[in-house]
Amino acid sequence: MPNRGHWTTLPTLVLALVALLPAGALAGWFDGYSQEQQQQQQRQPQRQQAAAPADLYDVLGLDESATEAEIKRAYRRLSVKHHPDKGGSVAKFNELSAAYQVLSDDEKRLLYDVGGMTAVEQGAGRTDMFGRTMGVPKGPAVEVTVRVPLEDVYKGGTVRASVRRRVVCRGCRGGGAGLAKCAGCEATCPPEIKTVQRRMGPMLVNQEVEVASEERCKDEVRTLEAVIERGMPEDFTVLFERASEQSPGVVPGDVRLKLRSDSHAVFRRDGRHLTMELRISLRQALLGFERRIRHLDGHEVLIANAGISTPGMVITLPREGLPVHGEPSEFGELRVKLEVVFPKTISAAEREWIATHFDDASG
Repeated sequence: MPNRGHWTTLPTLVLALVALLPAGALAGWFDGYSQEQQQQQQRQPQRQQAAAPADLYDVLGLDESATEAEIKRAYRRLSVKHHPDKGGSVAKFNELSAAYQVLSDDEKRLLYDVGGMTAVEQGAGRTDMFGRTMGVPKGPAVEVTVRVPLEDVYKGGTVRASVRRRVVCRGCRGGGAGLAKCAGCEATCPPEIKTVQRRMGPMLVNQEVEVASEERCKDEVRTLEAVIERGMPEDFTVLFERASEQSPGVVPGDVRLKLRSDSHAVFRRDGRHLTMELRISLRQALLGFERRIRHLDGHEVLIANAGISTPGMVITLPREGLPVHGEPSEFGELRVKLEVVFPKTISAAEREWIATHFDDASG
């Protein structure tokens, strides 16, 4: 066991040694240590700045709105220029390849735009076996209903819908708030959810808290174009993945474009069938009639009945309805409901003739 006397005399010995040092030596030592510490602190930000990863779009010399083809062209041009076999830098070539690997993949590019390489490494939002969210969470889906002409449901076509949404500005994130593309950006981004460690007794637990976002957001109008398939069912849904509003640290939700048949002046839709009403005179109802109409694609359709037509009678025309979705050679029916228009007045001679030639069915 150590002798307590040695421990008590140690501070006295240190003080005695300090007293033997030349005048100013101790102060010079502390000054030298302080200067070295300051130099280390000055070098530290430089090392951190040098270690900061470059923006992947800047690596390939692209704007963040670059298309898939533009990304591919830029990578091919720069990879040939900086290829090690042609005297290029291995580090630069690897940097180009890493940038292209992320930006050429739709999912990785979206994650990078949302939260940088940290989000790419975390991956898109998913749940574990306990139902807990892992990776970058995904925002809610948005549903938009668009009316489409009945002619396009019959023939096929396209429809465009403009959606106003919030986007996170990557230019502002990089300190370029004064750039032209950052015009209109404001501190309007919603709060972010951060995970922090809180002490509960002897344990540290992870807890999600809401904090103000440091990102800047702006509104933009995005045009979505959907294909109207022939005979598409009512409320046919076209999915635009991750096209909804953006929030910092969150993968944008989907936009579901619901296509619904618009009303038509002549035809009404009933599933795969079409219905319409046709007015005929009393004379036509008694003696027969023929009527030609224009269909949705412009072809003529003959509606006729040689016999007596009663009010509310339905004439069914096969294969004159809508094309069956997925089976373009099959069609529904056109169902024509007849409306008999009776005269408002009749003359005395007409009254006498009717009384003579028509039986009283009620008697």
